[in-house]
Amino acid sequence: MEGEILELLRLERMREPLSPGRRLREFQMKIQRLKNGDEIEVAGFLLGRKPPNAPADAAYYLLSPLSPSELSSLRRGDFRTYLVIRATERTEFSGRVKPGSYVLVRGIIDAYPWGNLRMVSAARIEGRDYSEYWKDYREFALSRREVLDLFERTVYLRDDMRKALIYSIYGVPYIPGEEWGEGFEFTVFKYREDSGLLALWKALKYFHSSLPWEVRLTRKRVLEVDDPLLGLDFRLGNPNGSDMRYYTPPTKRGTISLPKWVTERILSKRAIGLLPKNVEADPLDRMARMSETPFVLVPSEEKPYFEENREFLQLIPNLLVTIFIQRERLGSLDRKKTRAVEEEFLRWLRESREDYGDPFRALTAPSGPMNIRLRAELGKRVFGSIVRFNGRVTKRAAREVKLINEAIVNDWMVVLKDHPSEMIKLLREYQMYVPGTLKARRALEILHDLASVSPSNEVTREDFIRELVRDGFSGEDAAELLERFIAAGYVYEPFPGKLRLIG
Repeated sequence: MEGEILELLRLERMREPLSPGRRLREFQMKIQRLKNGDEIEVAGFLLGRKPPNAPADAAYYLLSPLSPSELSSLRRGDFRTYLVIRATERTEFSGRVKPGSYVLVRGIIDAYPWGNLRMVSAARIEGRDYSEYWKDYREFALSRREVLDLFERTVYLRDDMRKALIYSIYGVPYIPGEEWGEGFEFTVFKYREDSGLLALWKALKYFHSSLPWEVRLTRKRVLEVDDPLLGLDFRLGNPNGSDMRYYTPPTKRGTISLPKWVTERILSKRAIGLLPKNVEADPLDRMARMSETPFVLVPSEEKPYFEENREFLQLIPNLLVTIFIQRERLGSLDRKKTRAVEEEFLRWLRESREDYGDPFRALTAPSGPMNIRLRAELGKRVFGSIVRFNGRVTKRAAREVKLINEAIVNDWMVVLKDHPSEMIKLLREYQMYVPGTLKARRALEILHDLASVSPSNEVTREDFIRELVRDGFSGEDAAELLERFIAAGYVYEPFPGKLRLIG
């Protein structure tokens, strides 16, 4: 009895799934309520095919309330509904209007002279962003807690990895000064064993295969749909032109080596890569250096696994509503908003050098997985994803970035122990740009840290000397070291009072 009560309470708390059937019913009810001659404004996907028995006095098209992938997933006997669009030379067009595009149509409703179809004489057809399709159903958005619970019940990972996975699917806000897009690279390398890595791949593939075709990164640019009711077939393009497209290797081979076209999209941050890498973790790996979250699965950890969750599949549309709404709320992230994460990053660098010493310095070398300059930029991107997930900018989000960085470093410290030659190579590389006595090295490290969080890669004299004094240097020693760095060619002044590192 107690179990039945708990199950009823769970069902009561369940969010109503957003289903294609609901969209179809609402669309049909909307066009049925209108009388001939009424003005109408309706959104849907342009199918680009003539309806049956179309007259020759204008161009006729069909409009569907469902996206191409939802339309193609309907079974033969499922309910379908369409609206006929009549376009003439007086119809205005704007934006992207192609077969498969999401459009907004304004005009006058009328009857179509065949069957029971309705028609709109279009005054204007406006191409809209694909995200608008999901944002029209804001009431179906999930709360922050609901998203966390959904993933906790489906994908079993250690906490930092699972949180990073959730953040990654929200994409990254535009950051002024960056050429990267909204993409995110969630990467996990294997260490010795591959069973855990393959279990993670299975979990990520489960999530990826549940997504609509429109938000999956694929080489398939056209979707073919057959309609048994009208006897028509449609070739529809992908309406989603954004970077909010996800990729997970569809085959085991893809976990070892990605296709070139995928690698290019991932490295330029034009897609969201959920990448279990079934290759031995290498401190010199390029993908590790460019990834926002280059984790390593070590054997001592519990192996990842997932449970097939019916509720998870049902709520995928709700999750997309949530993601696109949060994307709208935070489209960009300016320097003022990233100040907190920059300060936390500088503090983390100082603490980590004291705690880990040379192994940490090796990881932060230019070719290392924690390259300082790159890590500063990638950390801002992780921060942007966290802020999108939370819905607001907070200092707590900056601390979350620090915790993720610490987890990544802990993973790679384990790897470095088994790769002494790579560690020596990275340490020598680090010492090439931070040489000299212990005091001089410390001062130059501070200058590199400050430059890493500067958009222009420049640091003012005042900021540098102030940071040295804060670190325990006297004002006289700080000024003397700066002059030595300039004389030795490590630093130059492009403008009076501005410092820039060489190399």
